[in-house]
Amino acid sequence: MTVETDSPASNSEGAGERELFRSFVALLVGRGSRKGAWEMLKGAGLVEVSLKTFYAQVRKDGFETIANAMFVGDKVPLIRELVANPPPIPPRRVAVSTLANQYYCEMQVHLGTKHDVRVTSAELAAGNEGHARLEAEAEPITEEEVTRRIEVGEKMGLVELGLAGEVEGVPLIGRADRVQLEGARARLLLEWKFSGRRDLYPTHVVQVEAYGKLLHTSGFDTSELVHAVAVIPRGGPRPENLAETMAKRAAEIANVAPWGERRVPTNSQMPDPIAGLGVRRLDSNAFTLFVFPHNANAAERDVSWALGYWKGSRAPSHTTSPSRCRACPYNAAKLCDVALSPSDGRYRVREMTTRDGETVHLLIANGR
Repeated sequence: MTVETDSPASNSEGAGERELFRSFVALLVGRGSRKGAWEMLKGAGLVEVSLKTFYAQVRKDGFETIANAMFVGDKVPLIRELVANPPPIPPRRVAVSTLANQYYCEMQVHLGTKHDVRVTSAELAAGNEGHARLEAEAEPITEEEVTRRIEVGEKMGLVELGLAGEVEGVPLIGRADRVQLEGARARLLLEWKFSGRRDLYPTHVVQVEAYGKLLHTSGFDTSELVHAVAVIPRGGPRPENLAETMAKRAAEIANVAPWGERRVPTNSQMPDPIAGLGVRRLDSNAFTLFVFPHNANAAERDVSWALGYWKGSRAPSHTTSPSRCRACPYNAAKLCDVALSPSDGRYRVREMTTRDGETVHLLIANGR
């Protein structure tokens, strides 16, 4: 930004523009995220690039440099109007996977909102690669075709189905790995998990419960919805059409016999999503399936407890498991004050500072 200072009038004008520029940068930083800043600028007509491009630019150059490039010509009046009348900050959107992770350690989720921690590990890479292979089995389909099939009551399986809705005033978003529909009836929700341990965890249950809740709020009939969690061993066999096979086997297991009625006790404390869950299990070399019916009351209870943190009605809880603390990346980066055990050294930790002065913690797994 260049401001001429040849006269008292221009000095005054230059001081005003410098103050406007500082306010503009503060407004961008104050949105809380690059996506929030991009959405605000997009709405004000100040940016045309995609979110991905904007994110890369900010990460490379920082908000101040980006703001300086915008502070020219006919954009200055738009900036002045934006600074004078900024849009309200929308409620924080919460990913369903984040909501589920609160049942692993809510303090870890809380620290994730305060610090930029980036983890690189073979496990994460294998999970991403496994998801990509299963997604590649599906054929592309247009939204118009999906709508048509729903309207005529056709059966179909949708992969990476985007879901969003507001629950108790909190916007929830996520992508379900696979959903089997019969028209507007949601019959099966299948989630893929890549792990060396063939077990069902509370985080898995809450994730599919939350997706079921979002399906309901999106207008789908979930009265006969069945959940299936497929645990796929890392490095295990990957037969052709694995996603389709798992969906068919899950449906077969669900239809073996009627499901018993589940009692769902209410509790003001952290609930146990697995207690009383009637699970049917199938083991094979390529996967283990855990199949159970959607229970609207259980989903309401489990999701509502997690949303209490996001609504500010309670402080974050934390795990009671020292082993989880030993494996925690936030503990390794010395960001957690309530850890029950020192880090076990599985991560190498580096720190870097962005152009905006933010600290980024880079954690690389040591090959365990």
